[in-house]
Amino acid sequence: MTDDEPRLGFLIEGETDGGETDGGATKGEAAAEGVPDGTEGSAALAFARDVVGDVETVALSAIAAGAVDLGGFDALWWHAYDPVSDPATVAECADPIRAFLADGGGLFCSARALAQVSALGIDPVPPDATGTEEVVDPVGPLWHPLYAGHPAVDGLDGLRHHIRPAGSTAPYARYEDVLPERADVLAATYRGVEDVPREVTVLQWRVGAGTVIGVGVGMEFAQRDDETTEATRERFAADAIRWLAGESEYDTALATGRPKSSRELERYRDALSGDRDRPSYHVTPPANWLNDPNGMIHHDGTYHLFYQYNPAGPYHHSVHWGHAVSEDLVHWEDRPVAMSPDPSGPDRDGCWSGCAVAVDVLEGADDGTRRVVPAGDDADPAVTAADADAVYALYTGGRDGWQRPCLATATDDDLTGFEGDASNPVVRSPPPELDLLSTPGEPAHFRDHCLWYEDDRWHQLIGTGLQDRGGAAVLYTGRDLREWSYEGPALVTEEAEPGVVWECPELLRFSDGDLLHVSDYEDVRYFLGEFDADAGRFRVEDRGILDPGAFYAPQSLSTPDDRWVTVGWLREERSTASGWDAGWSGAMSLPREVEVVDDELRQRPVREVDRLRGTRLLEGTWTAGSTPERLDAVGEAFEVRARLDPGDAPGTVVALRVRETPDGAERTTIRIGDDRVVVDRSESSLDRDARDAPVGVAVDDLEFPLDVRAFVDASVLELFVNGRRALATRIYPTRHDATGVSLVSLPGTTAAVDGDEGDLDVERDDADGGPVDVDLSMWRMEGAWPAMGDDVRPFDPR
Repeated sequence: MTDDEPRLGFLIEGETDGGETDGGATKGEAAAEGVPDGTEGSAALAFARDVVGDVETVALSAIAAGAVDLGGFDALWWHAYDPVSDPATVAECADPIRAFLADGGGLFCSARALAQVSALGIDPVPPDATGTEEVVDPVGPLWHPLYAGHPAVDGLDGLRHHIRPAGSTAPYARYEDVLPERADVLAATYRGVEDVPREVTVLQWRVGAGTVIGVGVGMEFAQRDDETTEATRERFAADAIRWLAGESEYDTALATGRPKSSRELERYRDALSGDRDRPSYHVTPPANWLNDPNGMIHHDGTYHLFYQYNPAGPYHHSVHWGHAVSEDLVHWEDRPVAMSPDPSGPDRDGCWSGCAVAVDVLEGADDGTRRVVPAGDDADPAVTAADADAVYALYTGGRDGWQRPCLATATDDDLTGFEGDASNPVVRSPPPELDLLSTPGEPAHFRDHCLWYEDDRWHQLIGTGLQDRGGAAVLYTGRDLREWSYEGPALVTEEAEPGVVWECPELLRFSDGDLLHVSDYEDVRYFLGEFDADAGRFRVEDRGILDPGAFYAPQSLSTPDDRWVTVGWLREERSTASGWDAGWSGAMSLPREVEVVDDELRQRPVREVDRLRGTRLLEGTWTAGSTPERLDAVGEAFEVRARLDPGDAPGTVVALRVRETPDGAERTTIRIGDDRVVVDRSESSLDRDARDAPVGVAVDDLEFPLDVRAFVDASVLELFVNGRRALATRIYPTRHDATGVSLVSLPGTTAAVDGDEGDLDVERDDADGGPVDVDLSMWRMEGAWPAMGDDVRPFDPR
């Protein structure tokens, strides 16, 4: 490194005379340096000299031969427009370039050079999509909002930038089906007016004290251009070069490479804390994407919640297992990603949903075989779950559209990582006896696992769909979690529903009956009855919808005091572009206690939720009359509890309005009647992309008075009625004064039902409603995560 004017080494594959020229080099001088006149390389070299005056061409062959002292440069730029002609020489450059980076140097890899990060030893996973394509629409980076302050976009407004106009062909290098192992994804692709998040094109690596920036889209300097894209591209490229060469300062704390530590994930969370749609006491990803809860387990005194996580951005793709831990189910901390796809394994395209169990491994059983039993099982009563031999995760690995069960073992007692089993996949193919649903890109829908031990063997349910029939949950049994026998369908949809898949099946056993639930893309269906282990079949006695709202793919764990606690994914109900702009997507429900009592499913928030209560904002009795009464409390994260008897004024609905603006332009109305409780979202948001359909649950079979608990947490609203019914939904107020709470009585019924609890048309009437006394309590809720630090500036995407 030098202390004077920054020096840039311009890497080429050809030979040079080793000479150095200044910024006024002619085309002939460039040719003398090994860059042919009139080429993309000569145009890029000329551009480089406009940015940094001191530029020298450097041949890769000279680096490989040790003939160049890279320490004399501040940064290197490799702009490979044509395919690499000598891969062996590139590989021989890896050690000196890595040493240069480790010492604080910078490297800019543009166009096809991005495809060489593996050969250079920067990342073991190279881009899986490279080549040349027709540029039909203008194209450029779709920037990740976490890195909105990055120097490469200094002076560029917004997150979407075109740096290459339509027309002609252009080289590209990007990650599509896989992700790099060590990079931060700075940007995906913006093509025309379309976001294409699955085409990852701008990345950053940290190597020792140095930094690598890779840009695989739009980096052309000799092609036809237009004024707008040219100016944007040149500003973008110049900013990156100047920063790598040390001419600009930037705190790269949020772009540290992967894997990320718990503290680095906390900094992600802190950076997004200014988003007023982001829940504070519900589990959310530190940033990026979250969906199904996975591997829920209480182990060694700690609750572990794993979840589907995409470290590349807030969209569903290339899922890893994110990880959060808690001592009490309501206060959480981030942990590093626990499971990542293996680029050469059966889970290359994603480590999908699964479960976790603590086990003992019994070698040399009576029949000479290896057996695996639950930790603390009667086979060895001296062993407890706290000192189990191992914790296994059984999950779905995805590759080339195939979905197959895989096994992984925790690498330590804290479950900070899982290592894939050499026997993967443990079920090689779906059962040939079944005609499984096949769709483009997915030869057989066969995924997601529920695991339990009964009658001296393991039972495994896998979700699937049957061609021309619909959803099913199929049963396997085994002794050691590695070898499985197919036992047939445990339950198949009663009525034909072609195209439906039952995802995330789970069986819970209770003294009053068994509960089996599945998720069918839209709803979580539940079945009450009895699982017959001998026959391998579930016999249905009753059925219904677990939660008609945004609740999906729940998973449960058993607590030390023998409760079943369930958590579900709360899907976003806004546009995918809104999620990208926010930098995160998805939340988990509050943990719920579930049980079957008197042949009825019951759900209520875990008792530990009370620990999140902070300041009491309201306590008393109010009379809901025909004139709305604005209560003396405001909030965006609170619990409100209403006790009332709708029968006090027949034909009247009590409307509890939350997240209400002073003028009523935005508000969410909880309509409590004698037949059902409905969340009316028709006025929840001025954002037209936010879903506004009403959702509700029936209460006509419950005892009065009703006890309605509403948990409001930014964009999350969860309701529980009489400790028996549950409903979770999403709301997205846009105004900062949407914090009020009011009470009013309205005439008429709560809703007209269109056959399904999720399809409701709220009825209104301008006549007055009768008065109803309501006992109200309201608390401000504290956050579930450690307090935000002072070293990261929160941002509000709005």
